[in-house]
Amino acid sequence: MLLKLTLAFAICSTSFAFLESLFGHHGFNSNPDVVCIMEHCSRQSADCMGDANCRANMVCMMKCGMTNHSCMYECMNTYEDKIFDSFMKCLVDDYQCLQLVPPDPTFRCSPPTAVVKNFSLPQFKGSWYIALGLNRDYDCFDCQISSYAPTPNSRNYTLSEKYDVNMLNGTIRHRIAIQQVEQKDIFNGGNLDFTNTIMGLTMYEKWQVIDYAESGKYVIMYYCGHMTSDWWYEGNIVYSRTPTISQDDFKAIADTLETSLGHKVEQYCRPKTQNCDVNSTV
Repeated sequence: MLLKLTLAFAICSTSFAFLESLFGHHGFNSNPDVVCIMEHCSRQSADCMGDANCRANMVCMMKCGMTNHSCMYECMNTYEDKIFDSFMKCLVDDYQCLQLVPPDPTFRCSPPTAVVKNFSLPQFKGSWYIALGLNRDYDCFDCQISSYAPTPNSRNYTLSEKYDVNMLNGTIRHRIAIQQVEQKDIFNGGNLDFTNTIMGLTMYEKWQVIDYAESGKYVIMYYCGHMTSDWWYEGNIVYSRTPTISQDDFKAIADTLETSLGHKVEQYCRPKTQNCDVNSTV
């Protein structure tokens, strides 16, 4: 028994050192609770220390520093696996052994005031390409294909997002993320609630339909999300039913982005939409 306790403490202390190095510098103090880790997440901690990808993920993120979030996302997209997800879920979502420090604790979203009210979830049904994106960390992956389908025995919809990640070793990783979509107020149908779990962390997002083309060929969406009470982020995407957008539609989209959101279309990334493998999986 003493040997087991000593081993458990050593494993948790190693995890603590990882987390403290990752989140506890540059004047921030996230206080990972080693007692909490030992009590609630010792199995997940041991699994992470025994998993090459999980260890590499932690080491890679430590090298990025607290302020380089694009670097951290590259690490997670390269090395993240189910063991890492389970470890982070236990630490953050389940037992709050680790309090995440947001990139900017003062940041709050600035949602638009003009939202399409006459909108229903079945209008989303089927697949869309993300043709334009504003948030460089979340919206600019290549071959982003979002497929919406009714959730069985529910009024909600399920969103399956496929996208490609350029990994640090130069290869491409095909990924998929699942979200649940709810329309709470049918009289304000353009306001939607999205819930998803990424990297073991639950994310809550409020989406707004800014424009839905009469032709059904494109949709302009804004979203505001948060992981913790003070970790907020926002973005803006353009869905297209086809890999390419016609010149007339592109001009209409650019006009709407500027008048409704105050953004020039030149601010947006244009992810790859041609020659994408729609049948790819993780």
